[in-house]
Amino acid sequence: MSIFEQRRKPVAAAIAGFATAALVAGCGGGGGDTGAAADGAVTVVTGWVIQPEFASLYAADALGYYQEAGLDVTIQPGGPDVNAEQLVGAGSAQFGMDAGSNVLTSNDVGTGLVSLAQLEQESSLRLLSWAKDGLTTPESWRGKRIGIWSSVNSLYASLAKHGMNKDTDVTLVEQGFDMQQFLDGQLDLASAYSYNEVGQVYQAGVPEQDVLVYNYASDDTDTIGLQLFGNGEYVAANPEQAVDFVAATLRGQAYCRDNPEDCVRIVGEAGSTMDADFMLWQMNEMNKSIWSSDAPLGTLDEAAFQQTADVLSETGVIQNAPDLGALMQTDIYNQAVTKLGDTDLSNATFTPLENVAP
Repeated sequence: MSIFEQRRKPVAAAIAGFATAALVAGCGGGGGDTGAAADGAVTVVTGWVIQPEFASLYAADALGYYQEAGLDVTIQPGGPDVNAEQLVGAGSAQFGMDAGSNVLTSNDVGTGLVSLAQLEQESSLRLLSWAKDGLTTPESWRGKRIGIWSSVNSLYASLAKHGMNKDTDVTLVEQGFDMQQFLDGQLDLASAYSYNEVGQVYQAGVPEQDVLVYNYASDDTDTIGLQLFGNGEYVAANPEQAVDFVAATLRGQAYCRDNPEDCVRIVGEAGSTMDADFMLWQMNEMNKSIWSSDAPLGTLDEAAFQQTADVLSETGVIQNAPDLGALMQTDIYNQAVTKLGDTDLSNATFTPLENVAP
């Protein structure tokens, strides 16, 4: 699978997935397979294909952290036809790793997911444009062609915040499996993740100074990024296993902070089809994003969750205000941190790699 394949599902596919999740939950499928607790066998589904974004899982598995915790973990890669939130909500898997905003949108149709650890305190979602066009603010996007995926909720929030109707004031274009539409001039602005599609554009030979990378945080419409989540009923029935799984995964993420090259090796051996240089660049960019916060790794910050809930509800992406007290499993996270003892979950020792290019 090429590195140029889309990081998020097309809009139509995502809508179909959420509809199925609602049907499954409505039929009682959200209870989870609590019998998996007997032998420690659990499955975690990732939000996309095998890549360094999910290195914490592969490292924890390869280094024996899960085994030490008495867990037999199966890592199921995501993809265009695999919806992590849907599978976990239906009980086909116990845990997942994906963007936190996707957890909230899934819960809005009844998946009953719970947040266990927040790896990225801020989203890596960006919007790319050509520097020569000067599209530096949301107001300048009026009348432009904007590439979208199912997870670009921050875009909708920014448009609404600046008085623009997404159906009439801009032209939304379903963005394909690579950045070719942007490179060919079919899009004025393209959705991108800072650790993936931004690098794809650079790898295509475009100088960095020719591209504007817009961060939704500058408009206060960003949402929480990568998180570890679980099936709510499974976690309630098996809190000790949830604690063990979170602790081992955090330990894997800390290892990748200090050993990015080895984590790239581990991800490659797990089956990633990315080339080694791009994987190292992505691992470095993921580390920058994850360890940019002064909060300990995995912290469930209520203010950040509330902002995401507000962004999604105010733009009509979700219809029901989430119960953050039920969503955020702070007790599970705190117990996992305690179990880790002296493991350093801070960014105090983090130094990004230098001279790494996609």
